[in-house]
This record gives sequence, C-alpha cells and structure tokens, in this order.
Amino acid sequence: MQIFPTKLFAWTAVATLSAAGLFAQAPQPAAQPQGRHGLGKMANYLNLTPAQRAQAKTIFREAGQSAKPVRQQLRETRQSLQAAIKSGNSDQIQQFAATEGTEKGQLAAIRATAFAKLYPMLTAEQQHKLAEFQHSRKVHGQHG
Repeated sequence: MQIFPTKLFAWTAVATLSAAGLFAQAPQPAAQPQGRHGLGKMANYLNLTPAQRAQAKTIFREAGQSAKPVRQQLRETRQSLQAAIKSGNSDQIQQFAATEGTEKGQLAAIRATAFAKLYPMLTAEQQHKLAEFQHSRKVHGQHG
C-alpha cells in the first residue's frame, strides 16, 4: 500500500508551499507612532488635513508640557498615600486622597482645554467623529 507515503508527501508539499507563501508576502508598513495621547490614531480617524494635524500636534505637545509637573506631583502623592496606608495614618490618608483627586482634576482640565483648542478648527463632520472617538475611548476605559 502506497497511500500513506503519497498522502504524507502531499501534506508536506502543501505545508512547504504555505510556509513559502507566508515568507514571500510583502512586509507591512510600520504603524504610525501615536505618542502618549494617541494623536496618530485620532488624527487618522478624524482624517485631519496636514495643517490640522500640525496644529493638533502643537496643542497636545503644549498640554503634555503643562501636565508634566502635575503628573510628577501625582506620582509623589500616590507614593505618600501608600505610605500613609501602610502606617495606618487615617488623617494622612484623607489628606493625600483629597490631594490625588485635585491633581487628577488638574490633569482632566489640561486635557479638556487641549480638546477645546482643537474643536473649533475641525469641520462639523470631524467634530461629530471626535465625539464618537471620545465616547469609544471612554467605553474602553481610556482617556480622551
């Protein structure tokens, strides 16, 4: 019976040709860097013009610079809160928790201000798509 060797040869040939096809595919272009705020993804979704993209990049770069010291302070506050938790100091826990809330609010205000600067330069269609984009990110637990 020659059936088994013939089938084995056929399957080996198919596997070899399939693997060769995978390696022969053209390389896919690298994903566009999105930065900390996902500007690339958002800009593509909104179909921003090159001029709009440049303005948005400037707006979010400035917002990032404004947020930098607040983020650093927030990290320090969280470390202090953890130390207060470990020591069981209720007064410090209340103080640091309130401070953390204030700092998160400052970051939210910086982010909202950046979007407020972006919004007027968008077309009506882009404004609608931005609302969809932000809703989608909130549903998935991301900022923006």
